[in-house]
Amino acid sequence: MKTQIKCPVCGQQHGNLIHQFHEDLDQPLVDNLQEEAPAWQKEKGACTRCLDQAHIELQLALFEGKGDPAEVNGYKILPTPLRLNADPAYNGKGVTICFIDSGFYPHPDLVYPENRILAHFDVTKNFEQLPTSPLTPHLLTSNLWHGTMTSVVAAGNGFLSEGKYRSIACHANVVLLKVMEEGVGITENNIAKAIDWTIKNSKRYNIRIINLSVYDDQEVSCKQSEVDRAVERAFEKGITVVAAAGNDPAAPLRPPANSPHAITVGGLNDRNTLNPFTNTLYHSTFGETIDRFQKPDLIAPAIWLAAPILPGTKEQREATALYDLTASNDFSLRPKLANLLTTTQLDRHLLFEKNETVRRAIAERIGETKFISPHYQHADGTSFAAPIVCSAIAQMLEANPALDPATIREIISVTARKIPGEPVECQGWGVIQPAHAVEMAAGQPLSLLPGILPVIDYRRMVIEFFLQQQEAASVELIGDFNGWEKEGLPLKNGEVKGLWKGSFPFAKSGTYRYKFLIDNEKWTSDPRNFYREADGFGGFNSKLIIV
Repeated sequence: MKTQIKCPVCGQQHGNLIHQFHEDLDQPLVDNLQEEAPAWQKEKGACTRCLDQAHIELQLALFEGKGDPAEVNGYKILPTPLRLNADPAYNGKGVTICFIDSGFYPHPDLVYPENRILAHFDVTKNFEQLPTSPLTPHLLTSNLWHGTMTSVVAAGNGFLSEGKYRSIACHANVVLLKVMEEGVGITENNIAKAIDWTIKNSKRYNIRIINLSVYDDQEVSCKQSEVDRAVERAFEKGITVVAAAGNDPAAPLRPPANSPHAITVGGLNDRNTLNPFTNTLYHSTFGETIDRFQKPDLIAPAIWLAAPILPGTKEQREATALYDLTASNDFSLRPKLANLLTTTQLDRHLLFEKNETVRRAIAERIGETKFISPHYQHADGTSFAAPIVCSAIAQMLEANPALDPATIREIISVTARKIPGEPVECQGWGVIQPAHAVEMAAGQPLSLLPGILPVIDYRRMVIEFFLQQQEAASVELIGDFNGWEKEGLPLKNGEVKGLWKGSFPFAKSGTYRYKFLIDNEKWTSDPRNFYREADGFGGFNSKLIIV
């Protein structure tokens, strides 16, 4: 067994300590650690956990939110905009995201100081309730929790945390569509009905994005799925659909996650740090669909996410009680515990224990429940990764309202960052980069392109390829059809600068793999082609299936 070493900063046992600090670049880290442990000197070393937390503290000095993040078992839960380095100049203002989910609560983070819930509709009963109508205690069921979490993760303004746990699109409007039917559950028919309702009302509410963190029960072809056909209709009407991949790597990809027209989101585990070198994959569903589409398309944080506790529930009452006890001094702790004990799951024998034992039990209970404040807890799952992608897309649409779903997909694909050493089949294009995507969206010259590329013209027996590359001096098409020889088929820079295109004849059906070679050195797959497969070198080949 490897010898454990005690960290001189935190006092915990670790396998090894870091002793090498750059004299100038690491001085802020050294200063931060010395504030934590005044007697510490850098020659003594520190554990990686202490270094991560020191790095977070330095980053938080630049964060605009109020107060420090909550601490859970020694870890501080980072706000989503900070962990993804989102551009604070955009917040989704004027853009509406539609959430189709089990149920919803009009959460204060969406309602105050300005109500941004434009509609709250129960698809199963064809009933629209007031966006902020209060719910009586007997209606506060677990069905409301999931939808409330997804909507607040995407568009919450952090009202109950004084802005600390605001989302990337904290000024976006929302439409909430309930599809959970009592005694029945969530059905394919109700999801499809909700999508069609969204299409019908998209102009009325300016709905540009749909979030789908719910699934159909069956693994079927997208051609046979009622849900997938509805997703395609939304795509054709200019609505970007984002779907959660699922949380089981061994499970099949089900509608809508299997839809080629949906942006399917898997999970990133950033280990609640700001260090990209610690990034790894969350246990998401991935693989090839029945229709041979590779999913997910990209990944976003799926663990250690600050999310709301459903107001008025026993969980919220317990969180309030536990944090009230945590803040109590030694004199008032025992009387307060006697008064609040029945509100918590704490053992009654704690009434006869020492204060140190009581405080330890309170901290353990907070850790078990994942509470991070009286109003928030940390959650995990791709159900919450998908809304983060929605919020980044809302920023893009605020920056450039003319973007269509295909261009949005292209931008978030080419700006994503791959995690080195992780299978591309599990991460798609990689981790979403909101700031880079917004920057490209803001300056994106729009070309009238078909939504799905390349275009196969069976009448003329030619294939039309397109690629948008503003800075390229040359673009060549290379693949199975020329034996992957580097002297490929050249594309031409057309009338619109940066839009490269070419038409090439084909003689027979089959499956052809290809890539673009830019400036004779950079290889890239086709960001608008839904078909792709791993190339064996950490990237993708695009696939062209001619029948």
